[in-house]
Amino acid sequence: MSQSSIACVAVDWGSSNRRAWALGRDGGILDQRADAQGLLAHVDRRFADSLAGFLGAWLAAAPGVPVIMAGMIGSRLGWVEVPYQPAPLLLTDLAKHLAKAGEVGRGSGCWIVPGLSQDDPVQPEVMRGEECQVLGALLAGHAESRFFLLPGTHSKWARVSDRALHSFRTYLTGELFDLLCKSGTLAQLMSAAGEDKAAFAQGVAAAKDAQLLNRVFSVRSLSLFNRLSGAAPRSYLSGLLVGTEIGDAMAVWPDCAAAGVVCIGSAGMIERYGAAAAQLGLKLHGFDNAAILPGALHWLARSAGLMGS
Repeated sequence: MSQSSIACVAVDWGSSNRRAWALGRDGGILDQRADAQGLLAHVDRRFADSLAGFLGAWLAAAPGVPVIMAGMIGSRLGWVEVPYQPAPLLLTDLAKHLAKAGEVGRGSGCWIVPGLSQDDPVQPEVMRGEECQVLGALLAGHAESRFFLLPGTHSKWARVSDRALHSFRTYLTGELFDLLCKSGTLAQLMSAAGEDKAAFAQGVAAAKDAQLLNRVFSVRSLSLFNRLSGAAPRSYLSGLLVGTEIGDAMAVWPDCAAAGVVCIGSAGMIERYGAAAAQLGLKLHGFDNAAILPGALHWLARSAGLMGS
């Protein structure tokens, strides 16, 4: 790879991790790297210095190359707080609202994509980074899709029409699972590694009655009665939480069952959510998030004129 052929650098900078891609003028990936230096690792808030070191040779070989970033780097805890854009929003219009955070290397401007907000008197919603993944899926061939799922620490469900993101919901599925596995009375049952697919399916089935707080205790009671053991308690809990999330989203958007849902995530997440969705009568179409995010950020950089003519 010729480093001088880099036309744009795309960065996904979250709370715990960050990823970067060196992209050619056509959007092709020339090089990539990742580390665990998310926002939480930057208590000194020296984001520019950290980014310059992370991108290293790319910046040296391509002076002035634009850097476009998405994720929590644009939050209150990040480099620059970039105001949310209110939904509904035509996702291609994100290119009109990029915010410059500063410069690194030899004149490389660093730009941040804004997140989206949804105001509501009872429960406002926000997202940062997921909007770019949805845009990436739309650009990569799912332009007619209406419903999107982005599983993770905070899972997002979004409803899209004519490339505009109209509404979305957040579920703390991943965070709650992690907390229950690491602390509290259930943690002692979660030491065994591996997955138990039957126990996962059992948890998904238990979620159908929408009695989550009661059902969570069943992880302990079923274990006490020797009906869950080994890796089963952990898998059962995962199925219970994922099943509850999917069931709630289907209740909010009943037409998603007929339309299908595009699931953007890692291979493991797509497999897990796909199994639960199939059990609940919902069809998921999996899409690797690492395969679509660089393309979305490249498209935004080009549309905003950051890459020149």
